[in-house]
Amino acid sequence: MARATLTIEGFVATELQERAAGTHRVVEVIVPVTPSRQVNGQWVEEKEGTVWYQATFWDEHVDAVLATVGKGSLVTITGTPKLEVYLKKDQTPGAKITFAFPQIATIVRKPKRGEVRPEQGNDEPWAGTPMAANTGGDVWNTPGNFSEDTPF
Repeated sequence: MARATLTIEGFVATELQERAAGTHRVVEVIVPVTPSRQVNGQWVEEKEGTVWYQATFWDEHVDAVLATVGKGSLVTITGTPKLEVYLKKDQTPGAKITFAFPQIATIVRKPKRGEVRPEQGNDEPWAGTPMAANTGGDVWNTPGNFSEDTPF
């Protein structure tokens, strides 16, 4: 018996929305991956060739995915790939790869200079504020002691 496992890394393309499928709760995570190449020392994305990946999470996994993943989150998804072919709205053929039995993980990345953390619940001390309010814009590269002003 052969078994294929695929892992992709990319940014979530859409807002996550819980829906019902019969008596089950479902949420889908969609990640496009566009091939790129280096041209004169800079990465350039190909104009065509984006592959769309979709992972569907059911029932007890829905709350965990909704709590940790959102549009723009950098994630890795691992699972058994399955090719699905369909007709687009303009009646041209399209294809996507779905994952059977997916696993998902968010990737924590260094914020870009001046980046504002997405607004979170009121229980977060940094909700809706710049991550580096008292550090000149870059909390990760500012020397000093951790204090109550540090967002973590």
